Formats: sequence, structure tokens, C-alpha cells
Amino acid sequence: MFSLNAPLLFLFFLISICVNSQILSEKEYNCLETLLSNLGTISKVNKNVTTLKYDFCKAQIYFQPNVYISCESNYISSLNLGQSNMSYIIGNDFLCFVNMTSLSLNTVIFNNSIFYSSFPEKTTRFELIDENIQFSPLLPSLLFFTITLKTQTIPTTVKLSYFSNLQQMSIQTSSLVQAGSHLIYFDNDFDGSYIWNPSFVRITSMNVPSLKYIDAYFQLILLPGFDQTSWINITQCESLTTLLIKAYDITNFPSIPFSQIRADNLTRLEFYDTQFSNTSSFIDLSLIGKSIKEIVLTGTGRNFTNGGLLPFILPTNENFQEFTFKNAYIETFNFSQFSNVETLNLTDNLMSGSFPSSFNRTNFKKLTSINISNNKITGSIDDSFCEIDLTVNDNLMTGLIPPCFTCFFGLPSINLESNFINNNFDNLNQPSSPSIIIPNIKFEGINIYGGGFVTEYEYYIFGENLGGFWVPYNSLVTENGDIFDIKVIKPNKLIRARSYSKPPTIIYLVYERNNPNYIFPLSTEMIPPRLETVDWQSSTTDLVFDGSFFTFNKSIINITIGNENCLVSNTSFNQISCKLSNVIDSSLQDILSFITIGNLTTQFTLNPSEINTILNCTNNYNDCNGNGYCLSDIGQCKCYSNYQGSDCSIPYIECLPNDCNGNGICTNTTGKCQCDSDHQGDACQLPFKDCLNQCNNNIGQCNNQTGICACPINPHGWIGNDCSIPLHTISGAAPSNTNGGIASIYGWFGNIHTGKQVFIGNQECTPIYNITETEIICNSPAGTGLKSISVIQNSINVTSKDIYQYYSNDKQCPNHCTSTLNGICNSTTGYCNCIGRWSGYDCSLYSNPSAGGGSTGGGNDNNGLPVSNTTIDGNTGGTSINNQQTNYQILITKLIEIDFNGNQINEYPLLNKWSIFSNISKTVYTFIQSIQNNQCNITYTIEEINNDREVSFAGINFRLTSGSVKMTVSIENYQYSSNLNTLQLQMESSVSEIQTNDKNDCNNDQIEINSTSNQDNTLNFIAIKKDAKVLNGRFLDRIESDGKSTFMQTVLISKSNDSITVGMNLPHCTKKCFLDPDFSVLISPEFIDECDDDKRESWFLPVVIAVPVGGTAAIAAIGYLIYKKRFVEAPLKRKLQRVSTSVTN
Repeated sequence: MFSLNAPLLFLFFLISICVNSQILSEKEYNCLETLLSNLGTISKVNKNVTTLKYDFCKAQIYFQPNVYISCESNYISSLNLGQSNMSYIIGNDFLCFVNMTSLSLNTVIFNNSIFYSSFPEKTTRFELIDENIQFSPLLPSLLFFTITLKTQTIPTTVKLSYFSNLQQMSIQTSSLVQAGSHLIYFDNDFDGSYIWNPSFVRITSMNVPSLKYIDAYFQLILLPGFDQTSWINITQCESLTTLLIKAYDITNFPSIPFSQIRADNLTRLEFYDTQFSNTSSFIDLSLIGKSIKEIVLTGTGRNFTNGGLLPFILPTNENFQEFTFKNAYIETFNFSQFSNVETLNLTDNLMSGSFPSSFNRTNFKKLTSINISNNKITGSIDDSFCEIDLTVNDNLMTGLIPPCFTCFFGLPSINLESNFINNNFDNLNQPSSPSIIIPNIKFEGINIYGGGFVTEYEYYIFGENLGGFWVPYNSLVTENGDIFDIKVIKPNKLIRARSYSKPPTIIYLVYERNNPNYIFPLSTEMIPPRLETVDWQSSTTDLVFDGSFFTFNKSIINITIGNENCLVSNTSFNQISCKLSNVIDSSLQDILSFITIGNLTTQFTLNPSEINTILNCTNNYNDCNGNGYCLSDIGQCKCYSNYQGSDCSIPYIECLPNDCNGNGICTNTTGKCQCDSDHQGDACQLPFKDCLNQCNNNIGQCNNQTGICACPINPHGWIGNDCSIPLHTISGAAPSNTNGGIASIYGWFGNIHTGKQVFIGNQECTPIYNITETEIICNSPAGTGLKSISVIQNSINVTSKDIYQYYSNDKQCPNHCTSTLNGICNSTTGYCNCIGRWSGYDCSLYSNPSAGGGSTGGGNDNNGLPVSNTTIDGNTGGTSINNQQTNYQILITKLIEIDFNGNQINEYPLLNKWSIFSNISKTVYTFIQSIQNNQCNITYTIEEINNDREVSFAGINFRLTSGSVKMTVSIENYQYSSNLNTLQLQMESSVSEIQTNDKNDCNNDQIEINSTSNQDNTLNFIAIKKDAKVLNGRFLDRIESDGKSTFMQTVLISKSNDSITVGMNLPHCTKKCFLDPDFSVLISPEFIDECDDDKRESWFLPVVIAVPVGGTAAIAAIGYLIYKKRFVEAPLKRKLQRVSTSVTN
């Protein structure tokens, strides 16, 4: 119950300010002096004998009229004043006290029109005791408002909106209330634009106002003669949380209005000290609201009944908890009416009848407390009511009180007997043993509140006979006196406990502090039972266990001694008594035994007929890690056969054989042999021999059974007993010219160079200026043509065949580049640099753009020439070029490893094994495949050139024309079988005929295949001719080997009627072989574009394909030439002149 009028607290506050010694500011001093003078109370304040000024802040407490003054610093903080000069009318006299927070007035005269609006802004609390008070709207700054009406003989209606800013308000009476003494009414004029939600409202009224739009704890006191027709307004209480009603008049209970209440916010409805007359109908509260928890009626009078029956139909909502009906009349106790009640109080209702013979939890799922004291109930109490917190004093009951209650009798701090006195029970003065109190504890969890600043540890105490709601709040404590917050959830069954700090291992449930039988230790942790002694009486079956972390619940204890069960008779936290089912032979020793409490087990051993001292074996208390058992008399573990160690935590595994063949020692923690220095293996059965120098710091692989090193070949070779001698390789050369001079030999030569020599052919390259791991620089002798290179060091001779080609500054170009109008010869490389749109290896052909990537072919270009179309096969990696009915195929077919004598060592077919890696704009295709168990990767890229551009490869500059196809192949990390071996990449070119609708009979011709070698006797050009179209191929003699440009030789492998296969001999590349050439579409003046036009000049259409063989350092330029001799007898010279004249014009 809230109260705003607390005179004792206020008096204490006033007494405390009497010692104040503050001196008021001059302004507030003058204001207060004037005010008290006007009120006629200034004479009650003493003056200072020195200053002759009023000591306002030292004023005593004066009454009739009141003068209470409280000061802080140099200002007034609160005033409580009365008035003796009744001619003075208070107006805005208090505005000068700007820091005043509280004002109390008693029997004063004020100007209603200005008074309520003349409080200082900091004044939040106002109290007034007076009569015939007039009301006006209050200032928003006022929060707490109390009016005490002496009398109110002038009828007054007060609007609730006056108080809309208050947090608490009370309008009450102070004197004897009688008819006509207080004529005050209230009008709820809230319009619903907002909900008024003060914490507390009390009004004393002549009517029941509407309670709409109010969310509050609301107390309504109805004065004598109140308007009973206003009961209908009680239905408008849907926003209230609590409604308390008191009426001075004996009245008819407003059955209909209360049955119509639908207030989902209402939790408590209470009538107190209100007498009602008899009712002839039931008051239906079943649908009052979903939040209702409590309905309380006290002092309603003996007439309030419905023919001797309870006049209410109780709520059916799930949240309903408490029903109290006291000081009324119920003829007969009908227990079945309260199935939805949790707490039932039917005290002092002259109620008769018999107490139920038993309690059925199924029918009363919520009920936890019954109070039927001061009635005329007969019968006895069944043990099933131990689930209920029971109060039955002052009735006519008989029989025995259940032990769940009597076990707490005789405890002064609880005085539970008072709940059963003044009946005829047989055992009221006979307390039963507390041994039936069986508490268990369970850790529920940790709750975090306040953003992580508050930690709460929650436990549940469960069991039997734990007590009811009367259990003292401080019953659960630690040894240091820290108290848990407890709540009884189910009487005698379940108690919730919370602590805001982590509790110690042992806490105590204390019902009576001075009685050890009512103090129950409990463990907050899951600790197995700890034994100290076991007393086994001589020649008996009785055993007594002493220790700790036992339990009060014998039903969860299981004790086995050997093969015999020991039945528990008594138990506590520190002692257990049990009896063996059979006598055990007293001659036995160290009997393996177990005690289990819940799911916690402790193993121990016992000797019969003596007091056994139980010694702990391990930190985990006797469990020997589950791998043995504890001999409790000596405190040592006896491990099972497969474990060892003082706590049996170490495995014991025998070796096979256990003597390790006499060549080592068995490590029985792992079951593995530790061999001597001359042996190895799981059973030390194998010899062990160190390799020399650990095979050059593990460059080689040691066979430690033979002591012989296996030296590696890839990526670099080593030989020798310890793999310390480099097995060098040659991957390329930068030769001198034919006059001799500086030459570089590339490869891998290691870091030991004893007896080093270099030979070009059969002549020594001397002197050697410098040698590193990857390069030898020496002075080459004069020479010409293609030579082999031999490098001798460390008594090892390595030769790379046909890799050193002397270069000449006066090389001949093919066909002298046809004419000076067609091209210019580069005498250093022997290749033509064609002029304008002339193209081909001898610049005799005219370039023609392709139809573009992905085109299906057909049609002519702007010059009337048939367009070639390039297609890439994503499965085979092959390139297909179509021109009219002629189809040309270019395929990379295989990679071969060849030894020094030219014998094939390994072959890797490449067809139909490519995986497409990327496809950029349908003009660039990249394929990849792996060989040698994914150790070597071959990458193959094809790009169709749409615009002319200059490129450079391996030191050779050349031009790619629109319509060309650029190819790149790289071979990386090939694993050679010998340091003398090399690779050969093979490519096949073929021609076939496809059916088209083109009229091209005049160009029909047979297939001709030719090849041409250059002046260094290496294959440079091939030609496949059919139907006036020629596949013309050119092979550059350059490759990038491990990043260095060097010579590469191309050879003819095979030739048939419609195909030719060439091989590109690659040097010994240890990291990567790389090639990057091109394909071109060219035109010759021999081709006839319209076979029925005998005036049209013949033209010759070639497609030149430069083949970049990745890692082969070769550029193969393969040209598709369309060739048809219109006039067999016409000499080639005349044709070239005709073409030249056409271009010039």
C-alpha cells in the first residue's frame, strides 16, 4: 500500500534540519520574514542575539499553527506552514523561494485563481490540509500532490485532468466521516489522446468516476451516501493495473457492472472493509481479463453470500494466482471451485464441512497454498497435502498432522505449529525427526544482466519435505554468512536459489541456526563422495561410512562391497550407514568396492572386521583414471595390465617381439622399440647404416639399410658417394659469329668446377672467362654451321648435340624476298621483312584478313578473294582453317624424351587430353594438360590476330598481320630420366576436302607436299598444296630455354599424300621451354576468283602459320596457299610482273 502522508518520516526530516547553521540569502530572508509576518507566525521564530536577525534555519518545530523551515546552503529547500492571521490571503508569496522543492500548508487561506500556478519551478511536492478546498489545474513541474480534507461541505466536482502531470496523488479525509461531511465528486475528463500513468492514485469520492485512460495503482474510497448508480463506471477500468475499493455504506454488490469488466491490463482487484448485502446471483469474473492475478475481498460481512455459497465465478485465465475471501460467510467448504487458484485464503467464513480426504495434483495443477483458518472444518490431513503450504488453525480437525509439517515443529524461528493449533490433532506437540528432510541441489546456470555488469548464479534445491512459503528468506547461506536469494516454487518440493557471486563448494540450508539437526550442507559442484573411514564391525554386516560430499537422499546411493550390495539405512552429507545383503568372508583382503551417488562414483578397497582408513590415490579422488583401482589402505593405484604409473595414466604396451630382436629396448608406453645405433625397424630387425655426409645435406636420399645415397636427376643432377658432385646439363647457347669470339653456354653447372673444359664441335672454347651455376663464358674458336657443345668438369663430360650455330652477318633470304618491291632481306637472321601488304616467307604473297574469330566461313573480301576461317577445337586443341572446299588441320600430337643416341625413352600422347583453361572474347584460347603425375605442365595458347602488330620473339622481330593466328606452347618442370636427354615436340599438318556450293572447279588440283631446308641444313619451310591453296609453313630456329634464347632444330618426321609431321628438337630445359610464333593468311596472283570469267587474273591464296612450340624454341610458320595455274605455259616471272603492276596502279 502506498502513502503520501508519512508524518513520522517528515517529523524525522524536520528534526534533522534543526541543527542547520546556514545563513539565508538576503532576498530569501526578506521574503520569508514578510511571509511569516503576514501569516501571523513570525513571533514563533527566535532572533540571533548577536545579529538580532531571525534564525530561520535554526527554527524549532512549532505547531498550531505550523512553522517548519528546512535550509540548504543559503536557500530554503522546504516549508511547512500554518496561519493565525486569517485576514491575509496567500497569492504568489512562494515564488521568491526559487530552490524550494517541497511545500506543506495547514489551514490557510489562499487565492484559488493564482495560488496553484504560483509555485517555484523546482517545487515538485505539495501537501495541503484544509477544509472546503477549491481545485484548479496544477503546474507541470508538480509531481507529488496530497490533499487532506477536514471537511468539504460545499459540493465540489474535481476534474482528473487537473492532475495529468502528477506521478502520485492522494485526496483523503482526516476527521470523522459521516453523511454530508465531504461532498466531493470526480469527473474523468480525459479524452483518450494519451494515457495518464501515475504510479499511485488515491481519491475519496461521493461517486465512482470513469477510470478510462488511466494506467495506475488506483485506490477508491467511497464516502457515506455515495452515488450507487455510478457503479456502472467501474466497467471502464481497462487500463488500470490495480484497483482497491473501500465503501463506508453497506451496499449491494454491483454484480452486473463487475461481470462486465474486461480489463486486460488489470492484475489485482481488492475490496477491503466494505460490507455487502446478500446476493441472489453469482458474480461472473471468469472473463475479467487475461492479466488478472489477484482478487481479494476482506471484511465483506456475514451477509455477503449467495444462499451459503461462494458468490463468485472465478477467473479462468492462465495468469490467475490468488483468491482471498475473508470475514464473510460460506456454509460448506467446496474445494472443487478452486482448480485455477494458486493461493487460496478462505479465513473466517463460518465455513463447515470436511477437509478433502486427499490432494489430487491433476485436478489442481496450480495450487500451492491453502489458508482455511478460523472456520468449522472437520476431517484429517492426508500426506498428499505435503505439496501444499497449509494453514488450518482454529477448526475442528482431527487425526495426525503429516510428518512433512511436524518435522519442523518445535523450531522457535518458524513456529509452524501455529498453522495447526486449536484443532484436535493427535500429534500437535510431537515433532517428528528431521531425517525425512531430503534436500538435493542442482546448478541451473549463469544469468548475465545489466550489459554484463551483473552476474547471477542460479540453483534449484529439490527433494522431499523442504518446507513451504514460510521458509526464512535467509535460510540458504555460505560459511561466511553470505545469503542467497531464495523462493519456494513448490512447497516441500522445489526452492529456487540465486547468488550474485560465485558460491563456495559447500553451502548450508539452515532452518534453525542453533540446532545442528536442521542444518544441511550441500555441494554446489559435482564432486564424487569422499571417504575418510569405513567402520566394518567384527562378524557383522553393518558398515558406517564417514567422509563428505554424501547426500541426504538414500534413494540415489548405491554401495557394492565385492559382489554384495549394501542397503542404505541412514544418510547425511557426512555419514552413511548400510547393511550387507550377505556375510562376506572375513579372511578376504582389499575387497574392491564402489559407492555411487547419483552419477558420481568413488572406488575404494576394504578389509573386513576393522575400521578402514581410506587413503586417496589420485587427485581425481581414487579413480586411477579409470585404468586401475585404488588400494585404499596404502593409497596406491593397482593398474590394469595395459596401464602403468602412479595414477595409471600411462599406457603399457608390449613390443612385438618384446626383446626387440636383441637389437634395442622396448618403450612400453608406446609399444615401440628403441633400436641401437646399428638397427632400425618396428622390431629393430633391419640394419641401419649412415650415408656419407647425409647425402650432401639431404640433397640425395639415403638408403639407411645399405648406406648408399640415391642422387637426384631433377631438377638438377648430382653424383658421387654423397651426391656432392653436380651432374651438369646444357640448355642453350648464345654463339659467336663465324670469326669466333665471346660465347655463352647456358645450363646448370653446380658449384664445383674441377678440370673444367668447353668444346665447340672438336675445338676448345678457351679461355673460360667466367663460370657460375647457370652460365659459362668462354672464347669460341672460328667456325661455321651447326655444332655440338661439350662441357667437361669434375671428370664428367656432357654433350648437347647440334645446339651451337655460328651466326653470319650475310645470310641469304628465301628467293631474295622476290623483289625489292616485295621485301627487304635481313642478312643477320635470313628472314624477309615484307613491304606493305606483301607477305609470306619470300614476300611473294598478298595478305588477306580472316572472317574473324568464330566465323563459319564463306564469302570473299573487298578484293574478291575467298575468306579463310579459323576454328579452335576445345577438345583436341587443334586449329582448323577452312577456305572454300579446302580444310587444313594443325595438331600438336606428342612429346617425346630422347637420349643422347637418339633413342626414344618416353612418349606422351597429347591429342584429346587438353582441358580448356580460359576463353577470352572467342579470339584467345588457352589449353592445359599435365603429365608425369602432374609434375610437368604443358600450356598451349592460340590467339586470332584482328589487327596488324609488331612482335619480337627470341631476339627476332617480325610482323603479325590481321588474320594471323598466334600460338604459344610452354613445357614446365619436365622430369628427365638423364641429364643428357632432350625433348622433341611433334606437330602434324594435314589437308582435306569439304563439300561446298562454291563454283571453284577451275581451281581444282591434286595434293602436293614439299619441304625446304635452309643453308644450315635445318628444315625451315613446308608446303601442302591442293585446289590452288597452299599450306605454307616456316619454322624459326629459335627457342627460349629457361629464359634464354637459343638455337632449335626442326626435322621432318614423316610425310604422306595429305599430311606432314615435323619434330622440334628442344634442348635440355630444366624449368621451361617456350615458343611464340604466328600464322598468316596470304594471297598470290595465281588464284581465279570466278571460274567463268576468263578475263580475271589468277590469284594464289596462302595461309601462313607460324608455329610457336612452347619450350621448343621453334617458330613454325605454316601457310595455306591457294594456288591454281590458269596458264600452265605462263612463266612465273610474267605473273609477278602483272601483280606488281596491279599494286603500283
